[in-house]
Amino acid sequence: MFGYVQIDKLELKVREYMAYKGYYCGLCMALKKNYGNFSRFTLNYDMTYLIIVLTSLYEPINNCCNKRCIAHPQNKQLMIINETSDYCAALNIMLAYNNLKDDWKDERSIKSLMAMMIFNRGYRKAKKKYPKKNNIIIESIKELEKLEESNCSDIEKVSNVFGNLMGKLMIYKDDHWKEYLNNIGFYLGKYIYILDAYDDIEKDKKNNSYNPFNLCKKDNIEEYAKNLLNLNLSFLDNELDKLPLIKEKPILDNIIYSGIKNKMKIIFSREECNECKIEKQIEKN
Repeated sequence: MFGYVQIDKLELKVREYMAYKGYYCGLCMALKKNYGNFSRFTLNYDMTYLIIVLTSLYEPINNCCNKRCIAHPQNKQLMIINETSDYCAALNIMLAYNNLKDDWKDERSIKSLMAMMIFNRGYRKAKKKYPKKNNIIIESIKELEKLEESNCSDIEKVSNVFGNLMGKLMIYKDDHWKEYLNNIGFYLGKYIYILDAYDDIEKDKKNNSYNPFNLCKKDNIEEYAKNLLNLNLSFLDNELDKLPLIKEKPILDNIIYSGIKNKMKIIFSREECNECKIEKQIEKN
């Protein structure tokens, strides 16, 4: 379900892109350090977004270094790590493990079961550190399961559950900003769920899997989905403006105004993004 919250690389300045990549690689390193090498397979862009929001808001001390890794053995990569990297790494492994558990329960996927065994040690460590967050994930998945079992056709109702989950995970501290962070996570979570559901319409129809879009009675599903997504993005943007985000604000603006919308355009048009087209053209030349 994750992987929809991305940057538009072509619209970022070099410094901004390097910073974004540094936070991404820093999350990867935090996963390795805290939960072992295999945990890095759970890495996703959505948690990088959370790191950048929390870093911009709380401005923790960044530890920057240049290191080689498995993915880049030849050239050293900038890695930016701070306390929010460790927090998001824990969320990353807990979300991934519980999602795999859900897949095993629903589909008896052997791949999911094997992955659970690999991530089990890291998951136990993460949930011990953040038991309340882990319980929130478990309860939210159970609530989603009930709606799926009842063949709920109300996409708003189902996406609200995932939105509430992301809202609670976005809260890093019990302080003045928690309400704003909860709202940001809520609208972001709704966006992710709705876009993922729309992206999987044909696949779920073919596999006879649950998808609220395949059950709802709207005349124009595409237009309905676009309206829901744009509405949630406008709410998300409004909530972000309420926070004193300065440090990495250009990156956050790029994600909201360009990256996310570019991803939406790709899914609705089923075309390649401009960046992919340009890179392919360069390779040909």
